[in-house]
Amino acid sequence: MALLKKNHQLFHEIQPLLIPKKEMVDPDHRLKEIEYVVFDTETTGFHPYAGDQIIAIGAVKLVRGQITETFHTYVNPLREVPKEIEILTGITNLQLKDQPFILEAIYQFLKFAHQSYLVAHSADFDLHFLNIALKKHLGLKVRQPIIDTMNISFHLYPRWESHELDRLLAYYQIPIIDRHTALGDAKMTAKLFLCFLDQLEERGITTVGALKRSMPSVCRQAPYLKF
Repeated sequence: MALLKKNHQLFHEIQPLLIPKKEMVDPDHRLKEIEYVVFDTETTGFHPYAGDQIIAIGAVKLVRGQITETFHTYVNPLREVPKEIEILTGITNLQLKDQPFILEAIYQFLKFAHQSYLVAHSADFDLHFLNIALKKHLGLKVRQPIIDTMNISFHLYPRWESHELDRLLAYYQIPIIDRHTALGDAKMTAKLFLCFLDQLEERGITTVGALKRSMPSVCRQAPYLKF
């Protein structure tokens, strides 16, 4: 009963955080003037529909090319973290024992990211984990506009066989610090995204509308928000 009451309360707190303002997708909005939240998750595995869970969320806020704020939380997944994930991320079961459960963690993340464009590398992976948890417990889903840096890479370098984060970090000579931690990966993805914004500008892609027209798969938003 207490859990149902808590979920009911979180529903009313989370729901308004998921509704973006229509002006967020103004086609004339300049890409370098938008406030972004670049984020990443660490998980118990790679299969959200098979029961894997988020164990950490990290994010940075980008304002006019500068990281102005950071966010990080661990998440109690209510299941064991496999040994290979402990080794990869450095996150142990003991660390997660007294951490917030997923809905509380998502609520804190959404407060941090409210009314910002979301940015992630291979964004669908992270969104699946967030949306599965939101749908399961509250019947909701993330609806903010999101830009996928992996898709930008596909458009900029169509002949490349790999668009993984490590390849791109090496190519742009971005120092690899705290790799496979949610906050570390979010910071490095933010630096990569800033490099991409410069390249897009060189191609004359300076606004949301131009990005949408040139690279339709890169920038997405809730169905009712149209250019």
